[in-house]
Amino acid sequence: MHKPRGCIALLVLGAICFSAENSPAQMEPQAAAGKFRESVSLDVNNAVLKKMGSVQDFLAGAQWEDAVNSLIQISAEYGDTLYPESPGRYLRVAEYCQNLLAGFPPEAIQIYREKVDPRARRWLEEAEAQSSVGPLLQIVDQTLMSSYGDDALYRLGERAWERGELGQARDYWRKLLPPPPGAEGGRDAGLFYYPDSDLPVPPILARLILVSFFQGDFERAEAELAVFRERHPQAVGSLAGQEGNLAEQLSKILSDRSQVSLPRDQREMQTFAGHQTRNFRVGHQLDVGAATWSFRVPLVWSQEYTRKPAFGQRVPPGLFPVVNGEHVFINDSERIYALNWKTGAPAWSNDPQASPIIYPSVLQGAVRLPFRSVVGVPRFTMTVADGRLYARMGSPVTSVAKDERLGLFSELVCLDLEQGEGKLLWKISSAELREQNFVWSFEGAPVVAGDRLFVVLHRGFPEVQTNVACFSTETGEMLWNRKVCLALRNIEEGVNYITHLLLTLAEGQLYLSTDMGAIASLDSLDGKINWVVTYPSEEDVSRRDLSDHMTTGLVPCLYDQGILFVAPQDTRKLMAFDATSGLLLWERDWPEQIRNLLGVTATTLVVSGNQLFGIDRANGALRWKTGYLDPEGFGYGRGLLAGDNVYWPLREELLVVDIERGLLRQRIALYALQGTTGGNLIVAGDQLLIAQPHRVTAFGNHGMVPASPGQKENHSATKAQSR
Repeated sequence: MHKPRGCIALLVLGAICFSAENSPAQMEPQAAAGKFRESVSLDVNNAVLKKMGSVQDFLAGAQWEDAVNSLIQISAEYGDTLYPESPGRYLRVAEYCQNLLAGFPPEAIQIYREKVDPRARRWLEEAEAQSSVGPLLQIVDQTLMSSYGDDALYRLGERAWERGELGQARDYWRKLLPPPPGAEGGRDAGLFYYPDSDLPVPPILARLILVSFFQGDFERAEAELAVFRERHPQAVGSLAGQEGNLAEQLSKILSDRSQVSLPRDQREMQTFAGHQTRNFRVGHQLDVGAATWSFRVPLVWSQEYTRKPAFGQRVPPGLFPVVNGEHVFINDSERIYALNWKTGAPAWSNDPQASPIIYPSVLQGAVRLPFRSVVGVPRFTMTVADGRLYARMGSPVTSVAKDERLGLFSELVCLDLEQGEGKLLWKISSAELREQNFVWSFEGAPVVAGDRLFVVLHRGFPEVQTNVACFSTETGEMLWNRKVCLALRNIEEGVNYITHLLLTLAEGQLYLSTDMGAIASLDSLDGKINWVVTYPSEEDVSRRDLSDHMTTGLVPCLYDQGILFVAPQDTRKLMAFDATSGLLLWERDWPEQIRNLLGVTATTLVVSGNQLFGIDRANGALRWKTGYLDPEGFGYGRGLLAGDNVYWPLREELLVVDIERGLLRQRIALYALQGTTGGNLIVAGDQLLIAQPHRVTAFGNHGMVPASPGQKENHSATKAQSR
């Protein structure tokens, strides 16, 4: 894997054109990356590698015209393929060509602009006439080094700011600045700088300070302002519609922190980890009292896997409910249940004996078990967006054994919650996604943006392949399907394999940790790959470990303020990347497998496995840890952040720990007092819900009188009839 390259790592954390002494984001030196055997095959074209070699020869001979013509041709013919910019880091060819052009001498850049400026000018005029973003994106994608590239970057930054996409705004504006002192010169194509913009620097720096401020990073904004005031005390310009001295305007804005709305105000957990960035923090502290209701989820065919064999732990806590309004939704491979989270009664009904099952509308016959052995941990996820529920249903198997006799298909279903009380709007079966008799499987639940949803596809034959696909939320029609990587199969062909990969969606970009040696970023608009990073993958993993929920977790990427935190399940590395470029900020080898990325604050990343850890988000250093060494006291299920605390479930207890200092605030005896266990934590209103392996239990506040074990249980899920 590539390592941070000096000031580049400093730059991407926001110390743009500010002195290193004033930057809170300095990186520690790291050793040069060693070579490793990649476990994935990416869309790299050998013809591009050969042609890029010719470009370097032209540059060495000062043959600027030939070098420019070659890059234009390469970008036009192979722009959407990948190029190995550095060991373990791949960029889209079109982007790499623009990065390379930015390092050309002025006479070569002028030759390029003479060829592409007419086209770029037309796009800019079209954007102005139509107030459209599309033509600006075309400039950035195809002719960024034209004379109009800086204008496009500036305007796209303004549009991103207006949409509240602060990380995107920062990235656009950052590219307009010259490299900071000490940056690698020459033709390094790792990060783009527009080399000769005529836009004044101080107004751009002022906007970057505002990005830091409105992201809630007040300390960083103040440090940047101090450097700005020293270097540009007389600079004038317009901010927030006001003309005047920029330093004075910034001081006034930064003095009023009440303007900043931080994401800790989130309340409803509408997908896995609460939010599609996979970073969720309840704004208030939880007051966990007595159990108020309990709902038993009947075990389905996954309980029979132990005969195949499968799990080290018979049934894992694999339920991840979601909340919408006054309802909580729970799914397994066959059914979706809807309850009122205040009472535990069936949703949309005054009859406590009504069935809570909203999907399927008519129960099917008995599901046949797989013929071949099954390896992996079944997990069940859903996403709520715009009054609709999207669920991944059907067989949890994603790589079907070569000689499996049954069709182990999966489904995506869309239910209407706003007007239809769970009515089915559409359903897509993986059986419909055949390619030359090879069937795709859906991984986890989709992420949703507007009228589009995005989901990971997987298949085991003829090669192990992972894709990301986009579907219409209105019709379920596929809009695009992009290959991410191929991999060597890490289990026998005669075994059914369960995985459950989840995408992360942030500011128009998709992020995927494949758990097989690669991390990728894609543009949600068209599925084009922005970058891919590879790392050494552990290959000798036993069936038992793959099937034990205590050794492997469900860990999508976590995004926050332009940084991507990743803990792949095929390595014990914990990593942080600049989300826009894929540049590594830091990595740490962890002593145990991280099974959950629980959330991140302005200073602390909280992760869990057997124990609970608080990590410095800036450099990956361990700040604190807590937990037991006895396996009976290991983490059991997924915790959450609420207020200033992290709530972390063990098998028989719930620990409440201060996020910043790691101090144990409270121990709640779940089993001794309530007769219940830990599991996956969900917040619904002012109540805490715990999704155990085959039960969901709700807890009221401290004023409730403890109920005896088993009291007030809702057995309506066992009814044979459904809605």
